Amino acid sequence: MKALPFFPLGRRGCIIGIVNALLAIGLTVLSFRYIQPKDCYSSCGSLDGTTCPAGACRFGEQKAGLPVPAFVDTQGGGSPTGGWGMLGPEDPPLLVPLVLDVLFYSLLVWLALYIIQLVRRHALNPKLIVVTLPLNIFLAASLWTFYFIFGDYAPIGRGHGVQVYVETATSTTAVQAFSPSVSIRLGELIENYGGPNDVWLMSKGTTEAPTIRMVLYWDSIGMFVELPQITNKTYVVKKMTAIEMIVFSNEQGVLRIAGRPLGAEKIPWQGYGNYLP
Repeated sequence: MKALPFFPLGRRGCIIGIVNALLAIGLTVLSFRYIQPKDCYSSCGSLDGTTCPAGACRFGEQKAGLPVPAFVDTQGGGSPTGGWGMLGPEDPPLLVPLVLDVLFYSLLVWLALYIIQLVRRHALNPKLIVVTLPLNIFLAASLWTFYFIFGDYAPIGRGHGVQVYVETATSTTAVQAFSPSVSIRLGELIENYGGPNDVWLMSKGTTEAPTIRMVLYWDSIGMFVELPQITNKTYVVKKMTAIEMIVFSNEQGVLRIAGRPLGAEKIPWQGYGNYLP
């Protein structure tokens, strides 16, 4: 194969090297979906070593990326407060871990290509790995720059904190709630925390086309979960039902959350299935 002046291993090697680098970048971006712990819905202000409540994480605990976390929740009391304890656009990427992730996936792709070519009896030149190393590092640095500058448009994380007001008959309290930016399913919450204790069903509109809201409550951890509003006579709850908001509050006798009434009556959780208001 004729060698190119800027790529001594030929046109074929150049193409394979570029494909390897692009696949490595793509796999690295996919690895950002690996977020641990997943259930960081509020910040844990406890710094004395005591256990955080369910659904809360300390600063710096939530991370994204595999095998080396390239995003780590920024420690400290900065702004905005909606990002405390969870990943968000305010958490910049880490350059060295991101480069290491790209190189890791590049080696995996090279291994796969080497095995494929070995089966086809067209062995790859090992020098390709060394020659394409600068390209992988350059693309990794470019990816870091992209997330550093445009993090608001391509945020890493599952959601962000918002302030809502919880109203009782005697008081109104401001609390932090969690608003998902990706689809979080009800089945995930029930798998982590068990089934809720109470269910509120609020219906409005006409008899022929009523609009139903549903709110679930976990008494043991003081967690309210709002499900999507639907237009139907029956609310069908499934494992795959997406959640709209998570609110932690230990207030007794809550009447309204974020200005929306809970309704006069609540019923026990009966598992997945049909609920009639």
